[in-house]
Amino acid sequence: MIQTVQNNGITWIDIRNPEPDDIKYLRENFHFHELILGELIPPGHRAKVETHHDYIFLILYYPAFNKNKGEISPRELDIIATKDHIITSHYQTIIPVKNLFEKINLSDEVKAKYMSGTVGHLIYYIIRGILENALEKVEHIERHVNYVEQRIFAGDEKEMVFAISRAKRDIIDFRRIIAPQLPIIDSLVIEGVKFFDETLQPHLDDLRGTFGILWNELQDHKETIEALAETNESILRTKTNDVIRILTIFSVIFLPLTLVASIWGMNIENLPLSGNTYHFYIVLGIMLSSLIAMLSYFKYRKWM
Repeated sequence: MIQTVQNNGITWIDIRNPEPDDIKYLRENFHFHELILGELIPPGHRAKVETHHDYIFLILYYPAFNKNKGEISPRELDIIATKDHIITSHYQTIIPVKNLFEKINLSDEVKAKYMSGTVGHLIYYIIRGILENALEKVEHIERHVNYVEQRIFAGDEKEMVFAISRAKRDIIDFRRIIAPQLPIIDSLVIEGVKFFDETLQPHLDDLRGTFGILWNELQDHKETIEALAETNESILRTKTNDVIRILTIFSVIFLPLTLVASIWGMNIENLPLSGNTYHFYIVLGIMLSSLIAMLSYFKYRKWM
């Protein structure tokens, strides 16, 4: 489906779920290379930037949260930019692009704000919207990491094992989507200024700076969750060792008591104290004395 908005000699063509008829429209109205048009169907797998004589071709990826699967997945955005046209193509909804297109289409004031410069400036606003949206998702990851930290030190380390794994997965998926686009942004800074004009330089530098902030925050969260995972594992290991230690102490304490009870429980003649009236109490005293002695020794050694 093709949607179009125009202002100040600039035309933005947005193609949702491109089909052969949409590619035919581009072929008939523009002079794009067939290889470029072939990149629009089907979706690609790598971010890229290509500069041609009269247009720039970009493939970017937007980290989208899949509510059904509860995971972060990439959504492709293809951009072809000429001096007076920008074509965006995508198979799935990309929220920042959708919101910007609708705002421009509904308001002349907003249209003048975003489409009063060059096509390069409109590219800047599109990519900046994607990066700002990605930063909001990183803030969500940060809140999750902080929640995990609080719960770990509140004594809920067992419940946090899965939460830590989920946070690690989100960060890994996010980094996998974002990382390949760093050289693309760097190339766009150079090629965009050459293709459009030098007034675009501060805007493209701003994109590179925003991307750097996004990447650094992801790196910080990655290091934090890895440290929390180690801490959580240490706490679990310590508690497990405490349980094993206590069980070992009990087994050591009751071993001599079991031995004494077994000896005097044997059905044989001439067993010491077998004929004594106080046989039971003497054996019980021996057992209690052994118990008290061993408990005192463990306390002395600070094993309990």
